[in-house]
Amino acid sequence: MIKIMSLIFAIILWSYVKGEANFITSTNYKNIEVSYEGLSDLKAKDLTIISPKESTVDVKLQGYNSYMRNVTKDGIVAKVDVSKLTEGEHSVPINVSYIDLGISVTNTTPRRIPFKVDKVLSEKHEANIVFLNKLEKGLSLGDLNKKVDVEVKGPSTYMNKINKVDAYIDLADITQSTSLEAEIYAYDDGGKIIKEVEVNPSSVKVDLPILKSKTVPIKIKFNENTSKNIVTSDFSIEPSSVTIRGNSDVIDSIDFIETKPVNFYNYKNGNDLVELSLPDKVTLVDENIDFRMKSIVNEE
Repeated sequence: MIKIMSLIFAIILWSYVKGEANFITSTNYKNIEVSYEGLSDLKAKDLTIISPKESTVDVKLQGYNSYMRNVTKDGIVAKVDVSKLTEGEHSVPINVSYIDLGISVTNTTPRRIPFKVDKVLSEKHEANIVFLNKLEKGLSLGDLNKKVDVEVKGPSTYMNKINKVDAYIDLADITQSTSLEAEIYAYDDGGKIIKEVEVNPSSVKVDLPILKSKTVPIKIKFNENTSKNIVTSDFSIEPSSVTIRGNSDVIDSIDFIETKPVNFYNYKNGNDLVELSLPDKVTLVDENIDFRMKSIVNEE
């Protein structure tokens, strides 16, 4: 009797285990990353995908319970073939599978991906180096190249939005000559960076010559023959001072600036313009000023 009961129990247990193994079940997996195959083919045709840059898909898997126990999200393969796409809009089906046999894909959401493909353009631009804020009082920026040639590359949709290409440098905390690396970006009409295009080179090294400025009086220097025949103190220069700039060690040693030798007879003939004699490596902050000699005696 005991043997018969044991046999019946074994048959029941075997039937249960077999039923469990053959039971079909399903599981949903969300946000499976979709891989884009054939991107190199698009690149060879000077094409690029504008949108979507990345895609995910929700997947429903089904199989016998004995197989489904070992299913993992990492085993799901989702891909689309973009190799044959052309410029424009396309709807491409998603191919989803599982790496092991015995597991089937019963549903995917979405089933297709809407792609927008654009032509890749390349243009040469002249980037401007733009300075923000001002140097502190007494300092000025020396001469430097404020332009740099760059190549901008990207989808035509975004290339057509380029209004300017600039590199910005903030002068607020700069007090001495230095070298800085400035990032170069393309901007649209609203002043926003166009991140979808690539600028090459992406940055520029800028050597900033920071010069000290100083305002000093101007002294007239007459040539030898003139000074013998006139009272030099009867004449003055207008404006009587000038703002100069240069390296601090040079500027600090200068107390005044002389004119180039003046010929009084040229002045009598109506030429009252004079030129300044500037020391080496010293320049004018404003080079558009005219310096003129005038007679003090006549005014009195």
